[in-house]
Amino acid sequence: MSTKSAPTTGSLQRGSETPSARHPQRGRRYSIEELEVLADEGNAWAMAKVDEWEQRFANDYAGDLSDTCPDEDCEYFGESVNVLYGEHGTVLEVDHGNWSHYPFIAKAS
Repeated sequence: MSTKSAPTTGSLQRGSETPSARHPQRGRRYSIEELEVLADEGNAWAMAKVDEWEQRFANDYAGDLSDTCPDEDCEYFGESVNVLYGEHGTVLEVDHGNWSHYPFIAKAS
């Protein structure tokens, strides 16, 4: 009779002989990349965590409408907007929140 105990199936990935974190482990911190892999494999807990992460951090890239529309030809000139600047400080786009436009470009006379 052997004194070694057989590994539990919960600690091993199917078809693998090495332990792997294929399910949430209490106290373990997962990177977003690890959560995405688990979510792609169908892990419901990981899917929820990825969704939570996306909702929490997606707004970090949204503007705060702290600029004013610089385009004097715009109907909403002076309204709160986000201005997208190019590499050399040129205005690329003026975002009014629900819609946006390119900046006024002087027309040749």
